[in-house]
Amino acid sequence: MLVVAGLVASRLFELAGRGIETVGDVPRGLPTLVIPSLEVISSNASEVAVAAVALVLIGFSQTAGDARTFAARHSYRIDVDQESVAQGMSNLGAGLFQGMPVSTSLSASSLNDASGARTPVASLVTGVVVLLTLLVLAPLFSDLPKPVLSALIIDAVIFGMMDVAEMRRLWRVKRVDFWIAVAAIVQVLSVGVLAGVVVGIVLSMAWLIYVSANPETPILGRQPGTSAFRSLERYPDGETYPGILVLRIDGNFFFCTTDTIEDRVRTAVLAADEPVHAVVIDFAGVNFIDSQGSANLGRMATLAEQAGISLRLARVSPPVIDVLRADGIVDQLGQDRFHPNVDLAVKADLTPTPTDS
Repeated sequence: MLVVAGLVASRLFELAGRGIETVGDVPRGLPTLVIPSLEVISSNASEVAVAAVALVLIGFSQTAGDARTFAARHSYRIDVDQESVAQGMSNLGAGLFQGMPVSTSLSASSLNDASGARTPVASLVTGVVVLLTLLVLAPLFSDLPKPVLSALIIDAVIFGMMDVAEMRRLWRVKRVDFWIAVAAIVQVLSVGVLAGVVVGIVLSMAWLIYVSANPETPILGRQPGTSAFRSLERYPDGETYPGILVLRIDGNFFFCTTDTIEDRVRTAVLAADEPVHAVVIDFAGVNFIDSQGSANLGRMATLAEQAGISLRLARVSPPVIDVLRADGIVDQLGQDRFHPNVDLAVKADLTPTPTDS
């Protein structure tokens, strides 16, 4: 209705002559097959490479993000790999027929959804209308005022894409995710879409690396009346044993985390209220260990032996055990220092009576 009203108003009031921009000449006819010039590509290789990377980043992020948004909204499942294949084939066709780069149109998708589209038939109808426009209706849209197009897009963006509720959820659930989203939005508004995508990716990767490199290592205590051990920081009523320090590694043990974990274990031993004669490390959260992590564990075992401290490991997964066995750490510590649960590991070194922390 808005498009029809805009066309009628443009004709009746001659809006083009009153300083209001219109769409202008819309070319007619179907595109023809043209093989891109290899000479143009080779002579502008750097520009083509930068543009290709930018198009991939923007296209994939928009397509995957939009697909997930509408899938969540309407409760269906998507296959991102299949979406990428479809996008790649569409771009191949666009390249051969002198088309624009193809990716999800955020405004068009929101407008389509708001109009009631629910199946791929909507896309087929759109395609047919585009073909009819190219062949027959192109001159009709030349008088369409650009503010009409702007109004349609702005309406679709504000009501279909600006998810204020999601931003509130990010603020409530994880503040870091909220601030990353804010930084990406600011870059999109101030610099451009590509800058926003790059900033979002870089900040997300930096946060992922930081979290991976700094795993939690809580000190554990026994839940009264059970054999379960929980974090004393969250459950301060846990039972502890004089001279026995129990910790849990909540992350993988590899080159990024080895020094951090070793420092935290050493700090916990030195900060204990009483001299520590046994350390039990719960490995339930360690699903991966590399050669550097294995070497670091061997060094910790050597230092513990030199300090007269018994080092025991509990709940070590089979893949981790395989690495430790191949590196000789199992033989260095002794098979009897590996336990199926924390309770048995503590009992192996237990002499005093438990006391409430």
